[in-house]
Amino acid sequence: MSAVLELAEVTVRRGQATLLDRVTWVVKDGERWVVLGANGAGKTTLLQVAAAQMHPTSGAVGVLGELIGTVDVFELRPRIGLTSAALAERIPRHEKVRDVVVSASYAVVGRWREDYDEVDHARAEALLREVRADRLADRTFGTLSEGSASGCRSPAP
Repeated sequence: MSAVLELAEVTVRRGQATLLDRVTWVVKDGERWVVLGANGAGKTTLLQVAAAQMHPTSGAVGVLGELIGTVDVFELRPRIGLTSAALAERIPRHEKVRDVVVSASYAVVGRWREDYDEVDHARAEALLREVRADRLADRTFGTLSEGSASGCRSPAP
């Protein structure tokens, strides 16, 4: 099995605070992990690094065969599936569910001025059907319960 995620001695500091300290972690293709810890333990920071949303202060991060710092993360992010309560807080409450799914395919939070092709809309509709959330497509994201919203934020195919 090949690694889809490799962190080697990753440290993240912000000011005087150390958010992650020399974390080494390998996730192989087909593996599923759960990250548990107390508030402030660094779970969100760890996942932001793993999803190429944050660069480490030191150490190396490999995601899907690409080394962070040597790759355009805007090209890499659409290949990464991420969902979290922190991400949900960034989605505009007025955004329609179908538009959340369309923009998530490009690792974009919220529709602004970009245009999407019919194939993007068709794919979003198919994904909503697949997770049985198609009945929510015309609802605004802010009206969903947290349980309903969790099926509507998955950017990766």
